[in-house]
Amino acid sequence: MKKTLIAMLLLASATMLAEAQSNLGWLSNTPAEKFTKTDMKLLAKAVHDALENSADGAPVTWENAAAQNGGTIIPSKDPAGRADCRKARIENHHKGLNNTTDVVFCKVDGKWKWDRK
Repeated sequence: MKKTLIAMLLLASATMLAEAQSNLGWLSNTPAEKFTKTDMKLLAKAVHDALENSADGAPVTWENAAAQNGGTIIPSKDPAGRADCRKARIENHHKGLNNTTDVVFCKVDGKWKWDRK
């Protein structure tokens, strides 16, 4: 059920922000499993904004106060040195649950995609 919900939320996020297409599958087993559709849209937008527009180390935050959910994305250089990739430290919270994950994204055909390597 949770995986189906996450898949549906990811699809909605990708549809809304087609240019970002961050592939948010790395959110499994995190507070994001508790996120609403609105949360996922806010998170996807924040990830895209951080990767596309923020300097290394400059945080981008998102918040859904009504649901007590939010987080921070801190972009940095790709550890492997690839110019078309960036690492993002994703800090999410849902009420009392917290999680920090480092994820590398690469820009493929103009879209940021999760680098699963």
